[in-house]
Amino acid sequence: MARMPIEERFWSKVDKTSTCWEWTGAKVHNGYGVFSLPGNKQQVAHKFSFRLALGEVPEKMELDHTCHNRACVRPDHLRLATHKQNQENRTGAQTNAASGVRGVHRNGDKWRGAVRHNKKTYSAGRFADIESAARAVEALRLKLFTHNDLDRAA
Repeated sequence: MARMPIEERFWSKVDKTSTCWEWTGAKVHNGYGVFSLPGNKQQVAHKFSFRLALGEVPEKMELDHTCHNRACVRPDHLRLATHKQNQENRTGAQTNAASGVRGVHRNGDKWRGAVRHNKKTYSAGRFADIESAARAVEALRLKLFTHNDLDRAA
């Protein structure tokens, strides 16, 4: 029995919806798809998709999901980014558990806002209410970050 070509095997595990192209094969604990390559090697599915469509990912570069869907392998939802840029484009789901707002923490009877950028923490100030702290943190991210699509779309 002839083996299925690798590209055909890869695309057979993709559900092309009108938005994201969902990986239906194996996934690791954090939601990224994994694809088995010859020689018992594995590669994250979105990287394999990018490679098929657009070529190799340059050294010291990462792929950023502009759709924020880790299971998406649609090449035009992926962009080259540095590690710093990739970390800037995080979803609001990655929040401070106590406050529910990224970059906002309780500080006594006030709310403190802070943003981490280039290994340094920048203060957005202390506020009486969480909404003001959230707005200040978002404004600070807009000032410091280049790849925070969610803040820019808001």
